[in-house]
Amino acid sequence: MNKPKVHEIIDSLFPNLDKPTKGTILQNADYLKCAKGTKFISEGRKHHYFYLLLSGGVKSYYLKDSKEVCLWFAFENEFIATIKTFEGEHSNETIVFLEDSSLIRFKTESIKELALTHLSISQWIIKLITEHAVFLEERLFGLQFLSSKERYHALIKVAPEILQKVSLTDIASFLGVSRETLSRIRAQI
Repeated sequence: MNKPKVHEIIDSLFPNLDKPTKGTILQNADYLKCAKGTKFISEGRKHHYFYLLLSGGVKSYYLKDSKEVCLWFAFENEFIATIKTFEGEHSNETIVFLEDSSLIRFKTESIKELALTHLSISQWIIKLITEHAVFLEERLFGLQFLSSKERYHALIKVAPEILQKVSLTDIASFLGVSRETLSRIRAQI
């Protein structure tokens, strides 16, 4: 994908950013394609980029007793990062591609430096972090106050494509239930 196509994507996703700001962002962005199964952020390592997923999907997970515990999934037009790596720290989680994917990669430190002199970039970063905080708040609420059946219905309502893109084992892990419990919930529908 060439720079004009990436520019077109940035234009469509961020219509409120002024052209000079979009141009500055594009100078610090690259287009990538990654294969299914590729780990691109690993637990215990620093990572210097964040991403806009154009197509495909990813999952984020922790390892507990050598078992994956899924934290979140991302699909088309969603941003991918960990807060720890965004802050220059080692990641607590691993992110892996669920399918062949295409992305725009942003150099974190360069974009953060631009935010110091470009109010619109600063506002963009604040929006991304706020969206993530809202997601985490909703996730915690769901885990604390919703039944497993209610969590499943909420997930399918927000991301109906998840059943075609994510294994039932990963969905069960994300919901905090066993695979058998997930099968019972699905059988009741």
